[in-house]
Amino acid sequence: MKQFLFLTAAVMIGGTAAIAAPFWGVMLYYALATLRPQNLWAWALADMPTVRWSLLAGGIAIGAFVIHLPTIINTARTNKVLGLLLVYAVLITLSVLTAFNPKVAQFWLEEYAKVIAIAVIASLVIQQLWQVRAMAIMIVLSIGYIALEINHLYFTQGGRLDILHDGYGGLDNNGAGTLLALGIPFAYFLTVSRAGRWVGPRRAIGVVLGLMMLHAVMMTYSRGAMLAAAVGVGWILFHHRPRKQAAAAGLAMVLVVGVMAGPEIRDRFTSTAQFQTDASAQSRFESWGAAWRMAWDNPVLGKGIRNSNAYSENFGADMAGRTIHNQYLQLAADSGIPAALIYITMLLLGVWGVHLARRKLLRFHGDKEDDLDYEQHARLDEAAALTLALQAALLMFMFSAMFLSVELVELPWLLIVLAGVTPMAVHFFLDAFDDEVQPVSEAEAEGESLDPTPPAVSPAQIAHGEERRAA
Repeated sequence: MKQFLFLTAAVMIGGTAAIAAPFWGVMLYYALATLRPQNLWAWALADMPTVRWSLLAGGIAIGAFVIHLPTIINTARTNKVLGLLLVYAVLITLSVLTAFNPKVAQFWLEEYAKVIAIAVIASLVIQQLWQVRAMAIMIVLSIGYIALEINHLYFTQGGRLDILHDGYGGLDNNGAGTLLALGIPFAYFLTVSRAGRWVGPRRAIGVVLGLMMLHAVMMTYSRGAMLAAAVGVGWILFHHRPRKQAAAAGLAMVLVVGVMAGPEIRDRFTSTAQFQTDASAQSRFESWGAAWRMAWDNPVLGKGIRNSNAYSENFGADMAGRTIHNQYLQLAADSGIPAALIYITMLLLGVWGVHLARRKLLRFHGDKEDDLDYEQHARLDEAAALTLALQAALLMFMFSAMFLSVELVELPWLLIVLAGVTPMAVHFFLDAFDDEVQPVSEAEAEGESLDPTPPAVSPAQIAHGEERRAA
């Protein structure tokens, strides 16, 4: 009952806030799409009225967008990632027209339309860095709560591993592991942030949720998710400053993981090195080869969205209906090589744009270092940590996508949207920051202190001013 009441209150509050600003409708949608309450609390919501919470939140986000459309048209800033997203949408739509099985392709296109429509709205609504920060906090709290639930089942019910056997929210253990891993960089962001109030509690929450996410990833026994988490954590530690602090954190991470991971998890992770004799790994290679051959059999528009599964065995996969388990090859086989290249370019452009935004923040911080107070230093450090976390999460997803086909999971699309809007958001953030910290010259300060009264105005100056006003 309390879960139903919580969701009802969240939708009502989010819907009311969305009337004032459409950003809150977008945040509500992605929060529920990440939490997937119908799966997270299936046991508690079974006796409650059936409500499609994500669909309801999506309707709120779209409705708020329509209400504020005139203002959005005048103020929204487009970006290259959004442009590529629209081209990608056109290409996958065209692939439906030539699909081998139109009914299957049309079903998946409808699912695509829901995800991409909200992504486009989010790209036009999220314009400021504080909104990117708010989304980052939403991500870490949502995924952190899922991780807490998973750990609670494990520690209180004799090692229960629903996340391994059943996955989560329609995802198998590999997809669930990737979802959990994507929250780790944002836990880092929350941990290192020292701007504003409640710094200590925020850091404690970041550390606890980060460890819970890491342990939950290991409990999925997903080697792809574990490798992706290692990539993201390694990227963050490599770029974290000071380096001694990064080295200490890395050592602590190794020790903690060694304690948290039992022998079965360690064996599962290290088995990655024996991929030549691993049946699961070999089946992946066979499905990748089948996808490659299918892509070149229909290179322009593919076989139709998710049609490749029906033909994968004919092209060399180990069984009928085999999913490709590689997002890039799946897209190439389903919607054509151009669509796959656009998708990859969108991800790479997002990573590069966030990289440039972070460099701009660090350069600005170095140039203004002597003019800043403690809080201003903290705000710039927090912004840099935010961009680093976003970049790490994107890289983690790009890596894990080599082992998964999860093109309709909402969180990666949100990361793509945030990567697209972040460079411009950082630009305007620094413009406002520059105005805030503009130092007063010593001559101006000395002049004000010596002669605080305004200078006298001569009759000639008054006459000249009247002539200018008349003109």
